[in-house]
Amino acid sequence: MSCRRAREEALEQGIGQGMNRLGALVALLLNAGRFDDAKRVSEDAAYRDKLLVEFGLQG
Repeated sequence: MSCRRAREEALEQGIGQGMNRLGALVALLLNAGRFDDAKRVSEDAAYRDKLLVEFGLQG
């Protein structure tokens, strides 16, 4: 496998993991009735990072 392809695969894997973490966070927030927080994490990266830590989902 070429270095370029390995980098592309690593990037795809990282994006997938990030999407999974975001999906899990949104599901937890919605299940907890924290609708305003769910909206905010979609717009505010710093707040999203804070809640990822709060819910133990940090990378």
